Order: sequence, then C-alpha cells, then structure tokens
Amino acid sequence: MTSLWAARTPRPHGAAKTLDRDIAADVLVIGGGMAGMLCAYLLGQAGCSCVVAEQGRVGSGVTQNTTAKVTAQHNLVYDRLIREHGPENARLYYEANQAAVAGLRQLSGIFPCDFEEKTAYVYAEDSTEGLERELVAYERLGIPHHVLPSAPVPIANKGALGMERQAQFNPLKLLYALMSAVDVYENAFVSDVSGSTAHAQGGSITADHIVFATHYPLVNIPGLYFMKLHQERSYAIALQGVPAVDGMFIGEGGGFSFRTYEDCLLVGGGGHRTGNGPGPKDGYRAIRSFADAAYPGHAECCAWATQDCMSLDGMPYVGVHRRKNPNWYVATGFSKWGMTGSYVAAKAITGLIVEGRSPVEELFSPQRSMLNGELFSNMGTSAANLVKPGKRCSHMGCSLSRNAVENSWDCPCHGSRFDESGAVVDGPATKPISMGKR
Repeated sequence: MTSLWAARTPRPHGAAKTLDRDIAADVLVIGGGMAGMLCAYLLGQAGCSCVVAEQGRVGSGVTQNTTAKVTAQHNLVYDRLIREHGPENARLYYEANQAAVAGLRQLSGIFPCDFEEKTAYVYAEDSTEGLERELVAYERLGIPHHVLPSAPVPIANKGALGMERQAQFNPLKLLYALMSAVDVYENAFVSDVSGSTAHAQGGSITADHIVFATHYPLVNIPGLYFMKLHQERSYAIALQGVPAVDGMFIGEGGGFSFRTYEDCLLVGGGGHRTGNGPGPKDGYRAIRSFADAAYPGHAECCAWATQDCMSLDGMPYVGVHRRKNPNWYVATGFSKWGMTGSYVAAKAITGLIVEGRSPVEELFSPQRSMLNGELFSNMGTSAANLVKPGKRCSHMGCSLSRNAVENSWDCPCHGSRFDESGAVVDGPATKPISMGKR
C-alpha cells in the first residue's frame, strides 16, 4: 500500500548523506520525520549546528502516511482540557497549536507544499451534547469558530463545530524541501545512545544535546515510555470521481474524516489499537464499505495505513527525556495530531536548548504525573500478553497477534509489527523475530 503523498511527490536526488565516519555537532536529532526535520530546521535557524540521523529514508515512516491536517482542533479536546487542567492550560494548549499552524503557514511560503487554508470541523452523528460542551469551551477560551446545523458530508449528522483558519498540505513536499536546509544522514540506524554519543550505522555522532524524535522513544529504561504510550493504527483511502468537501471534517470520537487533495477526496478512519484487529468493523473494510455506499462508481487510487503513538492523557510528551540527563529530549505521543504537534515540539525543544526554557515546558513535560486509568490499562495489557503463548515480540517479549488484513504480526503491548519473514515493519522493536515452522 502506498500513500497519496508518496505516490505523487518525487523524492529529491542527492539531498541526504551517508554516514561513513564519526562526526560531532551541537545537536543530534534522531529521526527524520516531521518532528525531527522541523526541530533540526528551527535549531539551525537559531544558530545551532545540527544533524539528523534517520534509520531509513526521510519521511518514510509515519509522516508519509498522515492525512496532513494542520489544525489546533484535535477533535473535542478543549472541554476536557479545561476540566482536567484548568482554563489557562487549555488556552496555552490552543495557543501553542495555533502558533504551529501559523509557523507552518510561514514555512510554506519558503518551501512550497500545497498549503491551503481551510476550516476544520468536528461533526456529531448521534448526540450534540459533546459539541455543545466544546462550544462553551471555545467561547470561554476565545477560539474563533462557527457552527453548522449539518455537516456537508455523506453521513447523517446533527451539526458541526468549525475552527477557522486551519489548513491542509502535502507533508512530503515540505519534508523533501527541508532536506536542502538540514544536514541529514539517511540509513543511519542508531542502535545505542550513551551520554553524549550515539552509535549509528556508519559511525558515531557526538553532540551536546540529543533529541529523540523517533515516534516511539529509542530508550526504554530509564524514562519508562513503554508504559506511558500505546500505538493505534488507522486507515485512509483516496477516491477520485466524487464530490469534494469544503473544509476538513472528522467525526466526534473518531468517526470518518474527510479532506481533499488535488483531484482526490481522502477518507480516513477504521482505527483500532495495534495488535487488536482490524476486525469486521474497522480497517480498510470499514472505509471501503462506507465509500461503496456513499460514492457509487468511485475510483480508488491509493490506500494506506498509519500508526500513531497515544499518550496517557491525550497530550504529547515534549521536553527533557529524564531529569538525570537534562541534555536528552523527547518528542512523541502526538495522539493522531502530529502535524501541529511536530511543530509545537520543534519550537519547544528549540527554546529549551537555545534559551533554557519554553512556554509549554510544564504542560507537555514527559515527567508530569501519569497516575490514571490509561496507565493501568497499558500495564494490564502488557502483563496479559507477556504470559500469553505465541510468537514473541523482540522488543519486550509480548505475544504477537496475527493481522490477516496486512499480513503482519502485531504487538498489542507497544505496537511493534513484523512481516511474514519476521522483519521489523514498525517499532519500537529493532530486531527481527524468528518465524519458526509455518
């Protein structure tokens, strides 16, 4: 399966280097996705010498499989943030993500990436109660908005809440353009980090500061990120010959999402926790069944899946990796909103490295308290799958589940995936597994 972005975005030649010696820099960024490349770019603009080590090719992981919505509207989030963190922190969350929209808008003027301003909408299928609470939160926080009595999508709904001046773009066009401004090494898999030195394929990299922008953090212990994250898969198809939509839409609580690109309508959804599915009501089957009913005679030009790191409280982990090593930083847990989240993380980490502070330092701190139900749920899932028989994940030994739709073996604990030969498809696992007898 190939994403629409990968299918339609030519990769530049000669933009990346091959690591063939030991090197040094002010900052090493591990990971060449959106978060890592933006971080390296902003650090470079701030005067730091910065290198990126990417284990494969730039943008070949999660970034190429996003639906690429650039928005501070992260489904129905602000009512919950006010209740759980107070109005000032909810406003800070909005302002940080809205600043990310503005930052990416500015970057698009330097690096053209089909950036289009759109209104983002959340629509309600069953009850308007959630939208009504979110509307009150918008009004309390001063978020520009408007309400539609019915969302113009082919799903029966009871209205939509719109956040104005959001955007959509082609993520690979931006990443590939950034390669001309960032010192990036591809096929430079980092196997170990010790102090200020990372040991990578081809050589070691020594840096005063190291940023882990690897989707799932490279270091399990210390940090315990394997307990504070789980991963979810979701799916998208690109349709041709169907009506466009005016805006970006997502169903409350994870319903189908819609956006346009060129001659295509992108429909996303069918999500589930990695290792638990896809079942008959999720995955490609769910989206294609909907598309067949809603758009008779459509043509499908691309279909792809992505995998997102989900934090315990719906907010990313951005900042110092652990207190005892203040020169390590982490950017993960964007919980399906990685385009604005990546810019927020890049801006925050740049501030921490260059100025020693960031406005969102406390709000997104990876050391914030995580004693909640999601933590115990993750622990329970891991405990159950550590004793369950079957093929074992090379990451931490959990039992793998067969994914017949994508022909893979998936880990329900931390989201690693392996193909039919046992090779790693998705991390955090770094080593293949033995398939044994079939």
